[in-house]
Amino acid sequence: MNGGYIDTIRLGKRKIPMRTLNAQFIETDFGTVRVFDTQGHKPVILSAPDGPNVIEHHEELIKRLSNHFRVVCFEFPGVGFSFPTYEHDYSFVRSANIILQLMVILKIDRAALCFSCSNGFYAIKAAELAPEKFTHLFLSQTPSIHAMKAWTDRTIPKILTYPIIGQLVNSLIEKKMSRTWYKTALPKSTDKTPYEHIALAALDAGGCFCLSSLVQGLIPEQYSSFKQIMVPCTQVWGKLDYSHRRTDHTSILEHVPNCNMVVFENCGHFPELEATDNYIKLVNERL
Repeated sequence: MNGGYIDTIRLGKRKIPMRTLNAQFIETDFGTVRVFDTQGHKPVILSAPDGPNVIEHHEELIKRLSNHFRVVCFEFPGVGFSFPTYEHDYSFVRSANIILQLMVILKIDRAALCFSCSNGFYAIKAAELAPEKFTHLFLSQTPSIHAMKAWTDRTIPKILTYPIIGQLVNSLIEKKMSRTWYKTALPKSTDKTPYEHIALAALDAGGCFCLSSLVQGLIPEQYSSFKQIMVPCTQVWGKLDYSHRRTDHTSILEHVPNCNMVVFENCGHFPELEATDNYIKLVNERL
């Protein structure tokens, strides 16, 4: 049963801000997607925030990367101001095709992908479907599918996994989930306030964080597999991510044997945001 229609109904009444950080709203076959594009003719980096993060969380990272790259940052349906349609099922193939269609619409021939957590699976699937379109995959906190299933069982409230009930509960506790998530995902010494402020401001402005639908959409994918991809791949792992304290970060090698592993010792779930200098240095070296 697809409980996603609950999100479609409740979000259908929200008004999307016409201009936020000069982002644009692009119509795709999978719904309206919010996109920020620095434009230009530099090599392209395509990235997506890991909810409840939104584009605004990446503002400094985008600014810094744009010195050498055209940076396109977009919110997947179910995150921020990209509202999911009833047909969106959060599957690997459908989400990978969102990436590929955006590249066609924005006239991007080739790009490096910077995705994290479950979004990393979408990046791998996109590279499997169209390897010629990608120069490098930069993943963060993306373990194997099986390790992600174990992480979900440990971390996500069970009630969110039930269709309809999960979506209804999600709608009532979006803000609470965001606060709780930052406390779990970031090191104890990190000030969570800036992360929370941006996430809650987005929700207050009408944004969304459809965690329940995402989790339910990934459940069938635990039986999926990937073909070996030849696109170069680097995984950055934040060692102080408490939510992943029992996750084997090398498990991603099950799907991407050629993936190079880099550990950021003092980071949590968002190494690209927590250690931006080191992350940008790594991207520049690899590209």
